[in-house]
Amino acid sequence: AYFVLQVIYARRKYKISPPETTGHPEFERIFRAQANCSEYFPIFLSLLWVAGIFFHQGVAAGCGLLYLYTRFKYFQGYAAAAQGRL
Repeated sequence: AYFVLQVIYARRKYKISPPETTGHPEFERIFRAQANCSEYFPIFLSLLWVAGIFFHQGVAAGCGLLYLYTRFKYFQGYAAAAQGRL
């Protein structure tokens, strides 16, 4: 939900109405970072569910929190300007 909200705020900030996905470079980076995270979310949920059933639920929950944190850091890094990432 955080990533989707960031896209909404960027759309408002740069005046890009849906369904457009191009415009200001900063908006495009935020939109692409959100799309990248959304593409892998079903895989994450299914693996988390299977790990919770067949392995220890606490370890699965810890790995899930670690995954969410790393996706958050990925989002922040991807949304930054390319010069700032280098």
